[in-house]
Amino acid sequence: MALLLENIHCAACVWLIEHVLLKQKGIYGVQTNYTTQRAFVRFEPTEIDIAAILDAVAAIGYQAQVYDPRVQDNHAKKQQEKAFIALVVGVFASMNIMFIAIADYAGYFSGMDIHMAFKLHIASWALASLALFITGAVFLKGAFYGLKHGVVGMDLSVSVGALGVYLYSIYATFSGARPYFESVSMLITLVYLSKFLELKAKHRANALLDSLQSALPLQVAVVELEEGQIKRVLKDPQDIEVGALVEVLPGECVALDGVLESENAEVSTQAFNGESLPTTLEKGQSVLSGCVNLSGAFTYRVGAPFKASFLSQMVELVQKSFLEKPKLQERADKLARYFSTAVLALAGLGFVFWAFMASIAQGFFVAMSVVVVACPCAFALAAPIALVLGSNAAFKKGVLFKKNSSLESLAKASTLFLDKTGTLTKSLLQVQSRSTHAPYDLGQLLGLLWHNPHPIAKSLCAFFKEQAQPALVENLKQENGGLEARCGGHILHGGSVAYLESKGVAVGDLKADFVYSVDRKLKASFSLQASLKPQALEVVQGLKSIRLKIAILSGDGSPSVFKIAKELDLPCFAPLSPQEKLAHVQSALAQKEVVVMVGDGLNDTASLATSQVSMCMHEGHDLSLLYSDIILLNNSLEGVQIAFNVAKSTHQRIKQNLAISALYNALFIPLALCGAITPLIAAVGMGLSSLLVVANSFRLRL
Repeated sequence: MALLLENIHCAACVWLIEHVLLKQKGIYGVQTNYTTQRAFVRFEPTEIDIAAILDAVAAIGYQAQVYDPRVQDNHAKKQQEKAFIALVVGVFASMNIMFIAIADYAGYFSGMDIHMAFKLHIASWALASLALFITGAVFLKGAFYGLKHGVVGMDLSVSVGALGVYLYSIYATFSGARPYFESVSMLITLVYLSKFLELKAKHRANALLDSLQSALPLQVAVVELEEGQIKRVLKDPQDIEVGALVEVLPGECVALDGVLESENAEVSTQAFNGESLPTTLEKGQSVLSGCVNLSGAFTYRVGAPFKASFLSQMVELVQKSFLEKPKLQERADKLARYFSTAVLALAGLGFVFWAFMASIAQGFFVAMSVVVVACPCAFALAAPIALVLGSNAAFKKGVLFKKNSSLESLAKASTLFLDKTGTLTKSLLQVQSRSTHAPYDLGQLLGLLWHNPHPIAKSLCAFFKEQAQPALVENLKQENGGLEARCGGHILHGGSVAYLESKGVAVGDLKADFVYSVDRKLKASFSLQASLKPQALEVVQGLKSIRLKIAILSGDGSPSVFKIAKELDLPCFAPLSPQEKLAHVQSALAQKEVVVMVGDGLNDTASLATSQVSMCMHEGHDLSLLYSDIILLNNSLEGVQIAFNVAKSTHQRIKQNLAISALYNALFIPLALCGAITPLIAAVGMGLSSLLVVANSFRLRL
């Protein structure tokens, strides 16, 4: 179950929500993302219901509702409006209180009447109260519930600093001393301003996911035959069964995957792979959900339920990717929690030292300055903002990270293994020559190959599609190097020369890429040639420039493999069985290499699953997609380079953010301990440190 959370504004909030929910009986897992403000909860409905989960979140001061993408936009707008009103109150109070402070300072030097000064202090008190209890309510509430559950975080630091100066200023107002209400108001307003801008950043980071979800139509037109007449019935996509005929009007978005029934269609796939040029589909080709109809109305036959359709799965993968925490982020979150405790301890020591060396008042102001100037939120923001923006930037260019932890591993990669067919070369091969060794039924050959995703099978089916219809085959088996099936009492084999030879077929010294036999008698052979994908050479050179060790691992043993390897100036290992490919990956792992595998075939599955990071073309085999960490939606080799570039940029931003946070705190906390910083200056510094981290992360969008 996915929950949409309100009022979370630091890593401690996330930790507290997860900590409390996991204590509830019946909840077995919670993953909360700070940037998207969403939580995925695994629970047993017989032990705890949804209402009890929502109540548990409410009990610690946060609001939650079951996530519904259709109301997400309204929720985001209301949240921003509420935050904007609180910010306006803080700005109003701070501006007016500063005018009063100027008058108060002027009167101090020119000899203002004590009764007038008292009235100014009362007015400042009222304005500071507005800022503290309206704008700063979120911090006070977070500090209260945090202490209640033993969590020390940024909320407590801000609340202790603001309340301490506020209470002292009330005492000073009635004792004739100098109050500091302007420091209270400025502290709350500046810190809240950084939180408000951070909120805007989070909503912008979620914009891609929301646009994907909103692209799916709420209703689709199903074409049905009723009493001999064709009728169009509007239905919810989730209620449509496989096999239904759906009509898509111009400008509409395809809701479910299927097969085109119309003669042709022109669609845009920009929503999920960034390709701006339209794609022309022919009858019988696959239609993916998320495509937008650019021409006349067309119909297609639904091939998968709504939840299993392409765009629904992409949305789910993007949601889950936001929940993955790389080790760098986990360390930053842990540091932020301990940091707040250490700051409070330092503030206490500063108070004792200055109270003994100077006065209690001086000790108090040093302690408040230390609490205010320290900024654990910058540590907490360092990773999540950069990760989400990096993932979104990659997605817009047709690269989907199924989990954000892959970004960190990819940034540290040292070895890259590439499959040839479908990865370095185009999926459809060109038939260069064909030899008929004995008469055969073309329909039976097509039946053997028709549903196989291998590029050779696809290429031969495309070559013969106008000449025959595929026959119905039985007992179809995918084996190492080829296919076996039965049809009309005959046994069919198709595959490499070595495969047919292993099945007892006399092939002699035949050289071919695919050979076909019936009842173990050679019938036909084919030579096919693969052409390199566009920009393959440039991409490989670009990857070499970042000091990657690159090699080709291919199951194809034809001369074209080594020709391509020579063109790209890469070492090549071929022909390899799936086990031999896996052995190469395991050998590199044993040498402490960080291995990335790129492939798209069934024989790449084991290698993809074993590598630290695996990439797969979207048109690859289903199992390859399942075991891949990164999916290249546009099936372009350039996507590999994009993935590496984004990963390295994101990892660099995270390290820069952590360095900014560490440098800021290392510089300003000692200054505050020395009494060189007032609470007002501390408030400005704390807000700026968070803004710097957010601004640095947004450079990923450029």
